[in-house]
Amino acid sequence: MRGAVPVFLLFLLSVAALAQQTPRVMLAVFGHPDDESLAGPVLARYAREGGSVYLAIATKGEKGTSERTRIPAGEKLAKVRREETECSCRQLGIKPPIFLEENDGELGAITDPIGHNVEMLAGKIEALITKLKPDVVVADGPEGGDGHPDHRLTSDAVTQVIQGLPLRIRLFYVGYSATQSEPLRKIWDTWHPTDMAYLTARVAVTKADLIANHHSIECHKSQFSPDEARKYAAALDAGWEQGVLFRPWFGERKTDDLFK
Repeated sequence: MRGAVPVFLLFLLSVAALAQQTPRVMLAVFGHPDDESLAGPVLARYAREGGSVYLAIATKGEKGTSERTRIPAGEKLAKVRREETECSCRQLGIKPPIFLEENDGELGAITDPIGHNVEMLAGKIEALITKLKPDVVVADGPEGGDGHPDHRLTSDAVTQVIQGLPLRIRLFYVGYSATQSEPLRKIWDTWHPTDMAYLTARVAVTKADLIANHHSIECHKSQFSPDEARKYAAALDAGWEQGVLFRPWFGERKTDDLFK
């Protein structure tokens, strides 16, 4: 009986330690509404596993007009795209989106009397990170996927904030190898691949996670017709057969879990 007491105490300590654990927190930051699709299955996976997964969108996307929908540029389109992103987050099972409300296509401009627009964005991102205290941040790489300036500059702002904070935050850039980029280049011929030597994080996702991403893409009806949504989802899936790839900002260590 003497050995039972220490064992029981260890059990109580283990239970107390588990009770004190907080959910793993992930923050994804992308330039436009619908860009979350570039990491959608991973966001869905970690939310499904009990993590707190947040999505922040840098711009309003108010200039992403389409002849098909005929929604005029401006606040009307911004409102539609906010609603579409809310739908997308529900489909992925993540927290409601956070909109940073910068103007579409203007992150590289100087339109604010206080300073550069991208610097204003960095301030908003820093405030958000300070509030949420994420363990992991996910963003576009410096190439911005298809090279869009808003993608590139959002990535720059995220990187600036992370490297200036004393917090231990793991930053990962979404990346696509040359092989993975081929299907996407048929949709956007400006797509930029990343050499596999840098893509040392590979995250496995389930069929359910991929389907969640399909449904999230379908939410963005102002940007994709049903046929375009299917083709885009298929192009992404073709590259993700062996997992979703990321480039760690902080080094080349291989991992299969962004929180490890």
